[in-house]
Amino acid sequence: MNTVTVKNLTLGDGIPKIAVPLVAEDSDGLKAALADIRRADFDILEFRADFFKEARNPDYIIERLRETRQALPETPLLFTFRRAEEGGNCPMPESAYFNLIQTAISSGLIDMIDIELFAAADQVKETVAIAKTQGVTVLMCNHDFDNTPPKTEIIGRLKTMQDWGADICKIAVMPHSPADVLILLDATQTMLQEYAIQPLVTISMGKLGMISRLAGATFGSAITFGTAGKASAPGQIGADDLRFILNTLSGEH
Repeated sequence: MNTVTVKNLTLGDGIPKIAVPLVAEDSDGLKAALADIRRADFDILEFRADFFKEARNPDYIIERLRETRQALPETPLLFTFRRAEEGGNCPMPESAYFNLIQTAISSGLIDMIDIELFAAADQVKETVAIAKTQGVTVLMCNHDFDNTPPKTEIIGRLKTMQDWGADICKIAVMPHSPADVLILLDATQTMLQEYAIQPLVTISMGKLGMISRLAGATFGSAITFGTAGKASAPGQIGADDLRFILNTLSGEH
């Protein structure tokens, strides 16, 4: 399986890397969130554009993105706008969604871009191509906040992401039983052993699925998402606690 290097960070090798979401509603909130995040132990900063009150204003978002880049110039920066259809904070037409994420790609301010698998297929592929020309790493994703699909469906979605040029393939699902968590972990292990060319990120959400955020080194997930302030998804763990647990499980403590 390939590894992916973002700045000085290698994904797909060793202990899962920790990403934390930067969640704010306005410029003042952004400054406060950045102050909180500076105190946390993490590897990747996820800029969650969909939480801003002016999320539909590309100029506003790029200015907040620039402030974030200036505050943390050496930190790998992942740009995410999660549409309401995939559990995000802001509804947005697909045309506006692609305009925003393509603007972010071309800004020179980001290292990684989140692209939703189930947006318009032709525009997903076009946006992947744009990211490649700009040297921006593509994290393609799918979120199911209602259910855990069958193992074959989880694997199929991850394979599609890979086929469409994703550098990192991510899926997050909602469990309703311990068996659902095992489905996600089993799908991850099978994908890793039989099909994966690129690093994977797989998450079973909520309290029930919390173990999946800790088991990446065992089952093959390259990134896990923690918090340094406001969470962006159910079941996220504080970044410092997450680091301690990951290191303990890997034998480094």
